[in-house]
Amino acid sequence: MKRYWLIFPAAFFTCCVLLAQHAVSFSAAEPTRVIASLDTNTIRIGEQIKLQFTVNTSSDKRISFPVLPDTMNGLEIVSRSAIDTIRSEDGQQLTLKQQLSITAFDSGYYVVQPIIFLVSSKTGSVDSLSTEAQLISVKTIPVDTTKAIKTIKPIMEPPFDWRELLPWFYFIIVLTVIGGAVYYYLRKRKNRVVEPEVRKAPDRPAHEIALEALAQLEGEKLWQQGAFKVYHIRLSDILRTYLEHRFLVAALESTTDETLQGLRRHSLDALSLSKLESVLRLADMVKFAKAIPIVTENEQSLSDARAFIRGTALTDKGKEDGK
Repeated sequence: MKRYWLIFPAAFFTCCVLLAQHAVSFSAAEPTRVIASLDTNTIRIGEQIKLQFTVNTSSDKRISFPVLPDTMNGLEIVSRSAIDTIRSEDGQQLTLKQQLSITAFDSGYYVVQPIIFLVSSKTGSVDSLSTEAQLISVKTIPVDTTKAIKTIKPIMEPPFDWRELLPWFYFIIVLTVIGGAVYYYLRKRKNRVVEPEVRKAPDRPAHEIALEALAQLEGEKLWQQGAFKVYHIRLSDILRTYLEHRFLVAALESTTDETLQGLRRHSLDALSLSKLESVLRLADMVKFAKAIPIVTENEQSLSDARAFIRGTALTDKGKEDGK
């Protein structure tokens, strides 16, 4: 008899466990619910109202929110929030929320039509749920018709703010600094005197090298063969090389006027300068103006070049540049 009394508590405990499991199973199978709610049903023209969608479902289902147009039955959607997901502590239930800001620009009554949501399960089945319709009342601003109509107010200018000019102020400062730097650089570059490079003097006396070069040029008989340009270019180069070695004047890189100007600090007599200028000027005419000198001019240029070199040669006894 006592054994039978032991069976009843065990059976009671088993029933309690089965009922608890059934309750959990029933809770997990709670159906999906979709709710649309407004924070208010009455607004004035242009005011915004919040429309919130709330979806309660199990974690094994997938909810597809509808893509709503910017205008719904006369209502304008101003903004849309991201879909916020809240998971229950046991991870079995999900709550999804999205909030829309809507408004209307005309008075009257507007209906937010039922919104369709799609619910997909793991088995592949698709179901649809819809929200309930919502009614919104949009009121206009009351107008006192007993008073006269006022004129339209003029456009109001915002107060002046000096901070708006700061970017322009900084821009002017930077532009001024850049302009000043460029001006200073160009002016310094313009005023800088670039001394032409002067070749190093040879070991032998400059007049000996020049006279030997003139003798070789005379022996080649270039102008007698019609090579007037080559003859006078060679003659000019011999003289300019001599000037560089004898007077340290960068004659090869300078024009005739610059060369003569550079010789002013040396005590040369007028006759020597005249002979030098005659040779260089005629060479420039032949080289740049394609002039054809006569026989006497060719011979005279060689003679003047030899006379200038001999007259300005620096010997052991000579102590001045012109001797």
